[in-house]
Amino acid sequence: MKTKLALISLIQLFLLHSSISVQLGHEVGSTSMDSTHYDRRIIHQQCSLNNNEGKDLNRASFWATVRSPSPSTANSTNQTQFLPFRRQLIINNGEDRLVTRSPSSNTTNTNQSTLLGIDQATIDIIVDNQISGNLTVYVLVNECLDCPYEVIAQDLSSSQVLNLTLNTKYTYRIRIELGNASSCLETLNLYEHGEYTLNVQQSTGSASNSTLDTGLKCTLTTSRLANNVYTPLIVAGVILLALFIFCIFAQRMKLREYLINLKNRCFNHVPPQESTHSYDLQTCPPVTTLCQSGIDTVNTAECNANGSKLPPIHKVSQVIVPRSKRLLSLDAFRGVALIAMIFVNYGGGGYAQFQHSSWHGITVADAVFPLFVWILGASAVFSIKNAFDKGVSKRTLLMKVAMRTLKLFIIGFVLNTRFKVDLNHVRILGVLQRFALVYGVVGTIEVLCTRSRQYSLTANLNNNNSNGKHTSTMTTTTVKTGRTKRVTTVFRDISNFPLQWLSIIGLTTIWILVVYLVPFENCPAGYLGPGGLHENGKYENCTGGITGYIDRFVLTDEHLYQYPTCQLVYGCKPPFDSENLLGVIPTIFLAYLGVQAGRILVMYQTDVDRLIRLVTWGIFTLAIGIGLTSGTLDGGPMPLNKNLWTLSFSFFTAGLAFLGFAIMYIVIDKLKWWNATPFQYLGTNSILIYMAHIVFATYFPVQWTVANTHAAHLAMALWGCIFWIIIAYIFFKKRVFLVL
Repeated sequence: MKTKLALISLIQLFLLHSSISVQLGHEVGSTSMDSTHYDRRIIHQQCSLNNNEGKDLNRASFWATVRSPSPSTANSTNQTQFLPFRRQLIINNGEDRLVTRSPSSNTTNTNQSTLLGIDQATIDIIVDNQISGNLTVYVLVNECLDCPYEVIAQDLSSSQVLNLTLNTKYTYRIRIELGNASSCLETLNLYEHGEYTLNVQQSTGSASNSTLDTGLKCTLTTSRLANNVYTPLIVAGVILLALFIFCIFAQRMKLREYLINLKNRCFNHVPPQESTHSYDLQTCPPVTTLCQSGIDTVNTAECNANGSKLPPIHKVSQVIVPRSKRLLSLDAFRGVALIAMIFVNYGGGGYAQFQHSSWHGITVADAVFPLFVWILGASAVFSIKNAFDKGVSKRTLLMKVAMRTLKLFIIGFVLNTRFKVDLNHVRILGVLQRFALVYGVVGTIEVLCTRSRQYSLTANLNNNNSNGKHTSTMTTTTVKTGRTKRVTTVFRDISNFPLQWLSIIGLTTIWILVVYLVPFENCPAGYLGPGGLHENGKYENCTGGITGYIDRFVLTDEHLYQYPTCQLVYGCKPPFDSENLLGVIPTIFLAYLGVQAGRILVMYQTDVDRLIRLVTWGIFTLAIGIGLTSGTLDGGPMPLNKNLWTLSFSFFTAGLAFLGFAIMYIVIDKLKWWNATPFQYLGTNSILIYMAHIVFATYFPVQWTVANTHAAHLAMALWGCIFWIIIAYIFFKKRVFLVL
């Protein structure tokens, strides 16, 4: 009853939050990951704006200020010209622009650092008096691959100073031309709150590194040193590492048990008695506990492995909960992925490394969601195998898979309406929707193609020896002589499942053929670019290639994500959804690589057997992912791309998942140096924490407005992570687990 009341209260709070947040619009949720990455500055700005004003605020023109270098009179304002870029972009953040207008001043050395925002720097372009004629200034964003230079100033003479404010998250190349005869080229690596001067002079000698030819010479000097924006990140990393080492040390020294005994002696408390029914997550939860979700299918699987139920315990605080015998490394790995997602969705301190890549390439934020997909596949093996061991029919399993798929999709759709409930323009796809589709396909294939005898050569995970030691599968089965039989036995985790592999390979082949062979409208087959300025604007409206076209044709523009990551850098115009329909297929392939990991854990019982295969698969898939990009990650025949979810992206992130999980398996389950605290609390209840961190993202004490600095934003993001770890711990102790 208490659990039901808690769920009803959670739903009511969610509905209240949705009704209050209607006026905030999509600017609050501006990430490609289910629109959960918001900016507190925009929330503060949007509260006083109506819908039209909000749209005007976020449609930004990029300007440069041209001013006189000498003190001027009141008429000097008439001499200032604002020269716009030839493109206008819809941006998510009022301060997140490439080039913006700096406040005008009469001198070039005025300290403007106090007027700069986060990740901004100024540069003054000064033309030498010896140069006669007018100059043209072009700027190219290096992160904009195959893009043209853009004109930001024309008719710039020695009597003027061009002042620019640039976003330091990106690097630039600036080109200054004098007619068509001479020019200079300079690469700009600017840092936050730095003030720079670019002097354009007549070249008198041989060309320097910054000079294309004789005629003009550009010299970049620093007028004011920039801030070291990574100092807060380094300090936070050192503190977190120290806390982690202290936790491991405390665990090894049994500090918690010592403190409990000390407290009992000081206050004459009776030591709690250990319950005869240990709280093992491999057993079914009591009636007051909700089962795991589709995201935590491994918990449901192991829950179904034992038909017994725990009796209700009225005084949880008086029961010592012994360490679970389940595979803690998998829970911890899921928990690490979830806390990384929370950190990214809460801003990541404003660092570019914790934001999604503009198009090709990969960042920390891009790698978080794939880890969940890989864990989904690994967890599915446990649930399906144990269901077959209990004699559950395939029809019943298919119904369960269908219901979980439907529930996950509906929850994801509802979360998309928390800021805007206009059903004519609501986004249909999202993170949980992608997760639901992948789970539905993978679960259906596994249920239909799996036979009970496919796992018959393995020892049951739930039938270990009484002493708890693992027994090698090789010693519990009779292996026939002959080289072929030996090879088959060694690779039985692959050879025993031919139909599943053929199904996945067939789906992946369809994706490759559609992406690389099907042209559409005025766009070529095999185009993987972002459109806009890419390839000099040749395919301006081909954002995402055939992947984006299918979404626009099936779902229409109104029901897609309106703020793709390519808008700021590439100026792409059509809406594009990173959780697109065609991208489901390579995501299924990634999940199936996770299924392979689950089979390794199920079919091989010794640590050596498991680790050799996990590490081998990790190196193998990582090498294929890098090879498909020709070793560049953002180039080659198939670059890494989360928006398109390319096959190379699936291979690469699967390699990271295999190797990352292998490390956690060694530390947690083999060497037992770490008991998975606190990440196991998140990993055993990930769907509930995921939903809650989105719903309550803008509520105190989860988040609140802070100073506009990296240090403040980083502290706020870390606090958000700590807050949900505490909540997950409370749920774990109260035995509240959500299952769909």
